[in-house]
Amino acid sequence: MGYVRPPLLWLSGPSGAGKSTVGWEVFARLSRDGVKTAFVDADQISLCHPLPEGVTHHLRARNLAAMWPNFQREGARCLVLAGFVHTAEEVREYTAMLPDLHFTVCRLRVESTELRERFLARGWRPDLVEHAVAEAQALDHSDHADLCVPTGGLTVPEAARLVRERAGGWPGDLPAATPPDAAGRRSRPPAGDEPFPVLWICGATAVGKSTVGYEVFTRIHRTGVRAAYVDVKQIGALRPGADHRTLKARNTLKARNLAAVWSGHRAMGARCLVVSGEADDPVRGYADRLPGAELTVCRLHAGPETLTERVTRRGRGGGPAIPGDELRGLDADALRRTARRAAREAEALDREGAGHLRIDTDGRSVQEVAADVLDRSGYWPHLT
Repeated sequence: MGYVRPPLLWLSGPSGAGKSTVGWEVFARLSRDGVKTAFVDADQISLCHPLPEGVTHHLRARNLAAMWPNFQREGARCLVLAGFVHTAEEVREYTAMLPDLHFTVCRLRVESTELRERFLARGWRPDLVEHAVAEAQALDHSDHADLCVPTGGLTVPEAARLVRERAGGWPGDLPAATPPDAAGRRSRPPAGDEPFPVLWICGATAVGKSTVGYEVFTRIHRTGVRAAYVDVKQIGALRPGADHRTLKARNTLKARNLAAVWSGHRAMGARCLVVSGEADDPVRGYADRLPGAELTVCRLHAGPETLTERVTRRGRGGGPAIPGDELRGLDADALRRTARRAAREAEALDREGAGHLRIDTDGRSVQEVAADVLDRSGYWPHLT
């Protein structure tokens, strides 16, 4: 058998169609079957604002192309991508950057009534629901996808199974795993020493790192300063893990991908970077891969009662819909165990005195916490 290109399954469609949810289910099923699979949500690698119109797909394609060798280095044999795309020209932005991958573009389709229901159920930007419906109707007249799969009335597992069936039993034939020493060498961004500020938001499980980090990012770019935001949990989805090196390998992968994504953002003129990190992330190891980074680590803190409330809310579907949220759908006992673990994490971080700043979040809104982060970090003077 000749050379087999690694397969990429691209789930596209309008907002609310289930791109990320179905994509994650495909990723999770393959992982459980022992197929080492990577997952990327395209939204998560293009959070750089404000940007000129018409460059989003170029940025996403560039960043995805920079990340893929890092996934390969850790043994990835296929890639699931979730993200909108409207035209064949936009698709070619990606295929040109990743010629060694075999693309299958799958458009998810949902009837207007159900799409409205799904969109509104998310509880995020209900004012955009009619835009999503209009987008779906426009996509019905497009021809950029290799296949279109109607998912109305299906559960997420049913939709994922149907997508793979319609895509010819995706992923089909797979290439051999790439030896670690033979991949990823070209993925490291070029060195540079021009300083730029990095605001790293960390803390215990469910303390609100992503929500606060994104609010900080939004406040900065709304002033006209071109800023970038990365949630490191969203750039290291690769399963299954193999051995006791899994945690170290995952952190190395995320650090490499952070450097790759930042290189793309910086090429677009980003002047600063906001990062949301997990409690066990080796922050300095990440920053060492960002030449010129002036790092400020801001640790969010919450008491046991607040953490329990936030863990429970996420478990019941509250908060932003993040692909692969490990708390969503857990039973009451599992949520209680998670809340106790989060409280222990917060206590340990307090004992260690982790971070340059400690920001209390009990009884405060996201907006209040974000404003406090910006004020106490002295972030604004760095950007003038």
